[in-house]
Amino acid sequence: MSASFLSECKEKVLNRIDELIPDKNKITTSMRFSALADSKCIRAGLIFASGNLNKQISHSALTDMAASIELMHTYSLIHDDLPAMDNDDIRRGQASNHIKFNEATAILTGDALHALAYEIIASSSDLTDTQKIESIKALTSACGHKGMILGQQYDLDAENNEYDDIQKIHELKTGKLIQVAISLPHLGDDKQKAKLITLHDIGRDLGLAFQIMDDVLEASSDSTTLGKSNRSDIKNQKLTYVTVFGEEASVERAHTLSNNCISKLNDSFVSEEIKDLLSLAKFMVERKK
Repeated sequence: MSASFLSECKEKVLNRIDELIPDKNKITTSMRFSALADSKCIRAGLIFASGNLNKQISHSALTDMAASIELMHTYSLIHDDLPAMDNDDIRRGQASNHIKFNEATAILTGDALHALAYEIIASSSDLTDTQKIESIKALTSACGHKGMILGQQYDLDAENNEYDDIQKIHELKTGKLIQVAISLPHLGDDKQKAKLITLHDIGRDLGLAFQIMDDVLEASSDSTTLGKSNRSDIKNQKLTYVTVFGEEASVERAHTLSNNCISKLNDSFVSEEIKDLLSLAKFMVERKK
């Protein structure tokens, strides 16, 4: 894909986050440490790319949505790295938050980022009240007890052989937030409902493809390349696509999902409007980290 597209998305989002979190105390220092760290900003990229299909939404509204979802993702990573969860020491090429600060501060930092993600949407001057309500509802559903949180619990249960549906774990823990990212620019607008149904399905499959490739990369790459702990899934005896189906079959599955999404995009939308989404769909399974 065009490397400049994700780079531009990242710059916009990090600039917005920098504005939103001035460095005033220990919590804001910790928030900035994790939220401004080097990341792929895939979810933000999906918001901007999907936003190309809605000519009625402003660029600044998309930026607020993108900052919100990246903060939500960062909060989840901070908590995921804690000793009570995955116990990982490296994240985004630097020490995990609880290593840099301490476990209590990491928990509070995650909570603060979680709250700020909603605050950004609620206080955005570029979104209608209906868009704000629908966006917050969608984020809550994706990240709450029916989505990411439930996926994390299933992931922990799988370590103790108490759960074995790897696809459901991935769809909930990772896929839901990617699915909502591609949907956010179209919520609260009745004219976007037809697009939203198609994008919702595409987001589900892209989220699964993305996490399958994460499983593959963690099993085959080194921690320096990944920017996070290497082989922690194996260390924690986690259920992954690679441990269940093997590396070759996992790669094939991820590419099949991505190709299906590309076909749906081409069948449903004008080519010029979806070029960034098409590039992201390819990048999500062809990336090296």
